[in-house]
Amino acid sequence: RRTIALAASAAVVGVWLAAVALVGVAQQGRILPGTTVAGVDIGGLDVPSARRVLTPILAAEQRRTVGVSTPGALLQLDPRDVGLTIDVAATADTAFARGRTGWVRGAGVRLLAPLHSVEVAPRRSLDEARLVVWVDDLAGRIGRDTSAGNLTIVREDDGYIVTSAAPRGALRVDTSASVAALRTALLDGERRVRIVASVDLPPGELAPVERLAGDVEHALRRPLLLRDDGRTLRVTPDVLVDLLVLGTSEDELGRSFPTLTVPVGRVRERLGTDGRATFDRPARDARIVTERVPPQTLSDLEATSTRPVAASVTIEPSQSRTTFAPALTAAQIERMVAERQHAAVADLDATEADLTTADLRGRVPTHLLGTFTTSFAAGPPRTVNIRLLADILDDRIIIPGATFSINETSGPRRCEDGFVPAGTIIRGELVDTCGGGVSQIGTTVFNAAFFAGVELVQWQPHSFYISRYPAGREATLNYPDLDVKFTNDTDGFIVLRASTTPDSVTISLYGVPRWAEVRAEHGERRAPTDFGQEERPTTDLRPGARRVLQSGGTGFTIGVRRVRVPSDASGEVSEERWTTVYHPQLRIVEVGVLG
Repeated sequence: RRTIALAASAAVVGVWLAAVALVGVAQQGRILPGTTVAGVDIGGLDVPSARRVLTPILAAEQRRTVGVSTPGALLQLDPRDVGLTIDVAATADTAFARGRTGWVRGAGVRLLAPLHSVEVAPRRSLDEARLVVWVDDLAGRIGRDTSAGNLTIVREDDGYIVTSAAPRGALRVDTSASVAALRTALLDGERRVRIVASVDLPPGELAPVERLAGDVEHALRRPLLLRDDGRTLRVTPDVLVDLLVLGTSEDELGRSFPTLTVPVGRVRERLGTDGRATFDRPARDARIVTERVPPQTLSDLEATSTRPVAASVTIEPSQSRTTFAPALTAAQIERMVAERQHAAVADLDATEADLTTADLRGRVPTHLLGTFTTSFAAGPPRTVNIRLLADILDDRIIIPGATFSINETSGPRRCEDGFVPAGTIIRGELVDTCGGGVSQIGTTVFNAAFFAGVELVQWQPHSFYISRYPAGREATLNYPDLDVKFTNDTDGFIVLRASTTPDSVTISLYGVPRWAEVRAEHGERRAPTDFGQEERPTTDLRPGARRVLQSGGTGFTIGVRRVRVPSDASGEVSEERWTTVYHPQLRIVEVGVLG
């Protein structure tokens, strides 16, 4: 039996070897039956024929797009964009190599090849650098940061349409893992591949975004109006669109929600010019309007008395300095949009005037307290200086407790400021100096303050007596040392008014009366002093001819008393006394001599 079994086995092996030999002869130089590439059966073809058949098929395979699944979208990838190529020759060679990997192992494959099909994968290759670039570009396009929502504003013919986008979580593409997934899929011929990415949860809800969209759409229906004291700045919808910027904030639970901001720089750029032109204005003090020419006048050179006279007084309100402020305007526009307002009082930088209407409350002048008029000859240069200084002093307000000074108010009286040379007493002689002759203003202010009953702080009588002034009740001026000052010691504001005619100047003080009557009492002139004479030679006259340059005047001493009777019957009468000593005025005569 062993012999029979061995013989049978030898017969089977023989048959097998014979079959293998017959199949090998039949398949020599040809691809085994049942071999397919890209679904196409190329069995029985020699390699060149297989290449011809596979060339168009694999070219189409190379062009066939791959579906790339990303969060929220499916993209189509053309494999050629990442450098995918299919080697037709290598693919045909691979197909031909089937069953030809060894005599024993390959013999079984060749013998059984007709019984089942085998798919040979095309020989694919990729440009790795191009694949990385493609994934990086995709990551840049679909990747996003966390968003609390967004608004889109579209201009239509009849206005603006505002739409909202829901909050979204951040999306990050894992580029390394995605490159690896794409590489595997493309080389394996897969038709779908998923990008590796992470997506965070949305940071907030849609409702706040929709409310914000409604606020913006309402604001864009018509201009925003910023108003102040009759002035209006219009923020048109076209400008408002450029001002609004969408931002993000967080609530106490850490949830994000969208906010609208208006950058200060944008306000300065878009509204700065119009805002300044509309709102910028200087401060203006409250003005007490009184009569420049008083209801009564006083020019007595001797003893006299005065009482306050009711006067017509009105108030011009003060005006604050206002300045367009981009930071304040930016914040205000944000509030107006959020509160759905289209008009509001403008938020401006404001600085109150030095003297406001409120400051005057209860202290507005009611009476002419004191006035005085002095006369002069019309025409001489000194009248120019008198009128100019009167205009400078006119309409000055002296607050309670303040001291008024002529020199501090006018400053130096210079020719470049409009003053002209005129006579000034220097060492007992009249000499022309710039601004000379304004001592007449000093005397007039002094007397107005005298009869107003206010505190007399500083004055200096002339060195010799001038007959147009009240003896002992007059004052000279010389900047900066000789001045006339008085203090407002009343409870109200005092307004100084100065007016001129061709031959006179009047100073009036309006205020709240403290005294019912003010009297000026003059004593007798005593201790007379004769004047001397000085003769000066001149070639301007014929020999022996004489010309008086300065008339002489006798010196004397005089006392003056000011009596002030209080408005309140229970108050005490005030008496002030002072004595003035006038030096004699030198008589100067020019005498002609031979040249």
